[in-house]
Amino acid sequence: MSVSVSGSVSSIKDVIATTGKGEPNWSYIPSAGKSNKSKAEFTSEIRELAKKAAMAGSKAESEQISRQVLQLRAEYLSDVAPDRKMLYQQAKNAMKSQNNNPKCRGIGELTLLDFLEAADGRGSGLAEKRFALTGGGTLTCPVLTTGGYGAVIECQGVKALSNTGNGWSYEMTPAELAKKNEFYAIYWAEYRSVKNSVGAELSELPDYLEDKPSFDRKA
Repeated sequence: MSVSVSGSVSSIKDVIATTGKGEPNWSYIPSAGKSNKSKAEFTSEIRELAKKAAMAGSKAESEQISRQVLQLRAEYLSDVAPDRKMLYQQAKNAMKSQNNNPKCRGIGELTLLDFLEAADGRGSGLAEKRFALTGGGTLTCPVLTTGGYGAVIECQGVKALSNTGNGWSYEMTPAELAKKNEFYAIYWAEYRSVKNSVGAELSELPDYLEDKPSFDRKA
């Protein structure tokens, strides 16, 4: 998930894509659902955030607005997104069934990473296994260079959700990429309009909004 306001792409990603408990942060990661908002309501909200971004007077204000943009984007993509929440829960269940630690049985609050950590060192050979998830997804658990296991959930030909040691991230499906482009077409049209109306120079685009090939597949 390539998310950044300025400078490092990974720094803000690590902050917002993973909660303090180690779970995926669903406020920023799109998952299947149906929003109650109409297209007109979405367009109005996108334009309003673009206006605020264009007129932002500080880096802190810009970062706050950028987080709001990413939250709205996740909601905007939800009608075409894979059911990442369901895939994540299924992956947890798959790991729970592999875990022979009685203390971990029946504890719904444990994260997927908790179960992977519990499996580490038990000779379970998780790295050689491929777990089928309902809905066509698969879970693999690569060995990390730092030790232990990561988690990669693939669905619809992309890494729908993964954590390989640097927080949760996701790749977009072709349908999500199309919706993302639609979202930013509205956003940047309004942003540039506001900038032009006040005679301001357009600064370099934030990393997460630039049209860079490396970001064509990831959020």
